[in-house]
Amino acid sequence: MVMATAIEHILCPVCGGRVSVEHSDKVNRCEYCASPVLGPSQSRDCINHSGTLAKASCHVCGDLVCEDCMHVRIGDYGGKLFTVVHCEKPECQLESEWAKPLNREFQKLTNFDWSDRMDNVILRVTGLGAILIMLFELFFIISMIWIQFFTPWGLSDPSPIAFFFIRGDLTVILSILGNVMSAIILQTALQVYVHERQLASGVFLLVFLIVEVLFLLARGVVFNLLSFPEAWLVPFLLVSFGVATLLILVGSMTAIAVGWKKRDQVEDAKIRLGLE
Repeated sequence: MVMATAIEHILCPVCGGRVSVEHSDKVNRCEYCASPVLGPSQSRDCINHSGTLAKASCHVCGDLVCEDCMHVRIGDYGGKLFTVVHCEKPECQLESEWAKPLNREFQKLTNFDWSDRMDNVILRVTGLGAILIMLFELFFIISMIWIQFFTPWGLSDPSPIAFFFIRGDLTVILSILGNVMSAIILQTALQVYVHERQLASGVFLLVFLIVEVLFLLARGVVFNLLSFPEAWLVPFLLVSFGVATLLILVGSMTAIAVGWKKRDQVEDAKIRLGLE
């Protein structure tokens, strides 16, 4: 094995990170994205077939392999799908057993390229709605605190706004809960873009949106907003919340429809290939 006399540095072709070339004739790993980076003097041929251009490198030992020698697997690691390639060495196969072997026919039958455009629209619509919900909650919190502590109506005795022990405690508690719920909606809205989670995320988003609407109405009753002397506040809150709700409603229902179609496509592929 040829050792590099001095540690060189090259850029990773995947992430652009700086890779230290420890071995000029073997694969080096990018410390940022873990992508294999070939050594400057490394042969591009398959380790088992001289003269045959390699197509990938084993993620365990780093040997270059051609299509006949490579084994491809799909692994789920922390919710992310990774393509794992390993060679035919027993130890490399053993290290790769955590990932499932790739079924190329199944992959073809479950290709979701047809939904790319719609998925982007769903992500943008639900994402915009979720962001508007977050902004609404911020405005709602500030408004309720201002009404509670800085208006004659909120400071009147007895307090027109319910509280537990001290004036404003219920306002703070419900505002925090509303902010947490809006954060959950935003996080779920970002999941509708993931094929495997689209259907479940759409259903959860729709159900949670209903809960959010009921929670808003309950807060309106608790805060006694209909009695607030400024007549513009309630219509403004309802309109702004309604716009955000409509966006999320449309996005979640579309996600359910597209996700259900993908589910049927996967089930049909399993039946065709006898994987059920």
